[in-house]
Amino acid sequence: MNESGPQTEPEVDQATSVEIPRRTFRWKWGLAILLLGIAAIVFNWFRLAPDRTYQVFSVYEGIRNILVGLLIWWLLFSGLAWKTRFQGLGGAVLAFVLFFGLLRVESFEGDMVPRFRFRFSPTPEERAEEYFKQINIKSVANGEASGQIPDVVPGDWPGYRGASRNGIVDEQFIRTDWKTDPPELIWKHPVGAGWGSFCIVGDRAFTQEQRGDVEVVVCYDALSGNQLWVSEDEVRFEETLGGVGPRATPTFDQGFLYTVGGTGVLHCFEAATGISVWSHDLLEEQNQNNLQWGMSGSPLIWENLVIVNQGLAVDPSELGQRSIIAFDKRTGEQVWSGGTRKSSYSSPQLAELQGAPQILVFHAKGLESFAPADGQSLWFFPWTNQAGVNAAQPIVINDSSIFIGSGYGVGSARLLIEKSGEDWTVKEVWTSNSPKLKFNSAVKLDGFVYGLDEGILTCLNLENGKRMWKKGRYGYGQMLLAGSMLLILAEDGSVELVKADPDEYFQVAKIQAISGQTWNHPALAHGKLFVRNSEMAACYDISKNSQRAPIKKRDR
Repeated sequence: MNESGPQTEPEVDQATSVEIPRRTFRWKWGLAILLLGIAAIVFNWFRLAPDRTYQVFSVYEGIRNILVGLLIWWLLFSGLAWKTRFQGLGGAVLAFVLFFGLLRVESFEGDMVPRFRFRFSPTPEERAEEYFKQINIKSVANGEASGQIPDVVPGDWPGYRGASRNGIVDEQFIRTDWKTDPPELIWKHPVGAGWGSFCIVGDRAFTQEQRGDVEVVVCYDALSGNQLWVSEDEVRFEETLGGVGPRATPTFDQGFLYTVGGTGVLHCFEAATGISVWSHDLLEEQNQNNLQWGMSGSPLIWENLVIVNQGLAVDPSELGQRSIIAFDKRTGEQVWSGGTRKSSYSSPQLAELQGAPQILVFHAKGLESFAPADGQSLWFFPWTNQAGVNAAQPIVINDSSIFIGSGYGVGSARLLIEKSGEDWTVKEVWTSNSPKLKFNSAVKLDGFVYGLDEGILTCLNLENGKRMWKKGRYGYGQMLLAGSMLLILAEDGSVELVKADPDEYFQVAKIQAISGQTWNHPALAHGKLFVRNSEMAACYDISKNSQRAPIKKRDR
């Protein structure tokens, strides 16, 4: 008999018997946010096509929405332990810091896609500054430069897009077989930042640059690339998306050079010496603000006047707002001012319509015509976009027709200009969604227009607005028309010849002329091609003359 009594179960610690609830990682929620965000990006990409800029902006917005959604899910609904959540958040922040610690946004392409470079690599401005230090340039100015510059002769390139601002090369012939007879590099070297082009007269090439905290007008020897004189202004224009430096191109007239800087400083120089004859700070004197991406219009000469765009009114409702102004080109005295509409980024352009000389200005709100003698507004045609940016030059088709084009989803149109007595009327002949000329001007040949439609070369019939073809990607570059050839300076710095043929797209030749982001217009003078961007400038001989004079090549 067992006297020990009934058996009892050993006591169990109640604390060890409580089951700890397991955390469930709700990864499907995060995956759903990611997939929905990607689907929204893809949908908006096709919805906004073919406008590349709005497509890129929609991607930025979509990425932002995905990141915000994932952050909320990770911190509040992921189901993980708080320690794990904060560790993950810290890891993401560390990755972000490391990425931008190693890389910097060097610039933005024409469609607003960022260009990255390692932070330890020198900036283009630093490379240009080092270059000018190494070659120990002894610039001459204040009358020390010698030699006289004759007046413009056929073959010169006296200003923005040539003598007529139409991008058409007259009385010059270029060779096109670049495989057997490639372009000859004459010189190449770094330059200061800026989006302007070259003005070439005789053996002088003029341009504008930003060098550190000073904006400069520079005169180079066109055949060697040597700097002859430089004039400095202690101003600097800089904008995150648009970059650094002046935007306009110098204009030459009868021995004088006229320039407009990125902050609106208008100069008149003796072209041979760089001596300043007179100057005006347009924004300060007119009590105006700068444009978002800087003053970009190049000076226009008409008879005894130099005509330039103005800035933006401090008070948009101000009755005294003027969008265009004219000065006596020799004395600098103001002669007239006109226009009441918001300025934009194209340059004033001379045209003759219905037998009357006119100044065409493509404002933010449309195309306006002014009488050059007194600045009186003759007619206005509304044409704008969401960004309020009209930057491409209008094309005069004939005595009564004009072609205009804009980017940001708008396209192009042909206008009919009529006059009855003293009254002018403007009618729309047709509109087309192509080409969308964001800040890339087009050229005209034999009833067809050729332009970059959001970076893609397009041919359009001017008679009916019908698109003939759309091929070849060049980014937001610029072009000239030389004979029957389109000479295209692409956004990546390459130069390409394309046959100006409405029946087909045909690439003839191509070289990599310079490197880096290139929005600048090419210039062609006496068979010499001048190209530049915010980093580099170069000159190539592409003349057709087989008896080309030997030129010393300089590549720095």
